[in-house]
Amino acid sequence: MKRKSFIILMGAVFAALMALVLFVDGLPALFSSVMAFPFEQLGAALRALALIGNIGNGFALTLTIALSLLPILSVLRHKGEKEYLWENIVLCCISIVVCITLFSMANPSKLMSVFPYFTSEALPVVKGVLGCTTWSLIVLWIILRLVRMFRSGDTNKLLCYLRIALHALCILFVSVIAISCGSTLLGSLSAAQKGMDNLMAVIRFIASSLPYVFDISITLSLLTLMDAYIDKNEEDTVRLADSLSKRCCLALGITAASTVTLNVLQLLLSRFLTNISVNVEIPVVSLAFILLVLILTRLIVENRKLQNDNDLFI
Repeated sequence: MKRKSFIILMGAVFAALMALVLFVDGLPALFSSVMAFPFEQLGAALRALALIGNIGNGFALTLTIALSLLPILSVLRHKGEKEYLWENIVLCCISIVVCITLFSMANPSKLMSVFPYFTSEALPVVKGVLGCTTWSLIVLWIILRLVRMFRSGDTNKLLCYLRIALHALCILFVSVIAISCGSTLLGSLSAAQKGMDNLMAVIRFIASSLPYVFDISITLSLLTLMDAYIDKNEEDTVRLADSLSKRCCLALGITAASTVTLNVLQLLLSRFLTNISVNVEIPVVSLAFILLVLILTRLIVENRKLQNDNDLFI
């Protein structure tokens, strides 16, 4: 995928997820939790279909079973293949959990009867737990599939899989910005009592999103470096690796400084704010990713220097 097209895709994903966060905030009856999407909405549609009558109820039951059995198609396709064993087990679990989740989403009263000590106000939480469980199984299946592909692929396939993984990583960073940072932004804006509170909420959003923005930028640069490496363009490979190394160092410094700047800014504007939240946020995953890329780029540069020294010696 070309970079321009992929950037447009990331923008579309960010807009869609921000819209989902807004729906959760503005339409809690239909969007009670981000993690319950899209199972909650599918359950509501199945419930509306079932309430039409016996025919509608039959169609709703048929659709529930059909959607639940979709993962089984892959199991049947790779039945008996040992390398697919754990993937098939997880797919069977996904099929069962999807069936339970859709049925529960379509029948919230029966869902709450399983938890007699919970009030109706806990329904969004229960729906979120069901959705989160389903998504966690899907993520587990994806990870198992990636592990199998990386273990069985040759060099060219590994590089291809790595490109796909890096693109998926960019989408993941965009998702974190929209869902995690976006939810915090909406919560701060809704609780704001002064105009300065709104401004500080936006600044907090920028500060919390900054590490992931750097991660996306570094990942895109890493893809460019990979292209040069695959094309065996040694001069561009070294130049891009050195540039990426400097960008990683800059990202580490700015990420660390952003938290300090945010806290100092809040203290300076404290008399104009109704809510002050001074903390030390350490984006461990983001920093670990940047450090890993930094080490990788330095290894590429040093390896190239060593090759040049060997060529001169020969």
